[in-house]
Amino acid sequence: MIIGSRREGNCLYLGKKIVSMLKNMRVPVSYIVPGNQKIYLCTGCMDCDQKGFCDFKDDMIGNIKRVREASLLIFITPVRWNLLSSDIKVFMDRLNPLYAGHELEGKKTIHIAIGAEGKENYSSEGAITSLGLFQESANMICLGHYTLNHCLQVQDQKKQEENVNYILRQVKKNIENL
Repeated sequence: MIIGSRREGNCLYLGKKIVSMLKNMRVPVSYIVPGNQKIYLCTGCMDCDQKGFCDFKDDMIGNIKRVREASLLIFITPVRWNLLSSDIKVFMDRLNPLYAGHELEGKKTIHIAIGAEGKENYSSEGAITSLGLFQESANMICLGHYTLNHCLQVQDQKKQEENVNYILRQVKKNIENL
């Protein structure tokens, strides 16, 4: 699971609920918070296309290993100006060695976007679209995409128990059907 916010907020709150649910299902799971790691920005040098690895020595070395071994990637992003978070974007950029080597093809994904306001103001759909375009270009398989809106503070998510439980049920169903 890749959590696109370094705050102890909505993304981490929902991520921990998913981790707890998956552990109860005896599904091995872990999460990465790119914003809390040392990850250099991609310079676009494209050396990784030829070499199969990035020259940067940072936390993406371990992240790439984890992504390579994972059968499912769950992306949880806060919505920033109708888009996914910069931490998720940098993480995806740095997956280019896997993309160039076609190692992401066929990998399963689930996308979750959490918006501070409603769709009409800061659309979580824009973030879902960005995640979908990444997944599509890498020939990954999206099992589901979900949005949660009106969640500025964690207590806002707690007020939406029905919507949160819906997402949890859908994620569980997607994983059970693997």
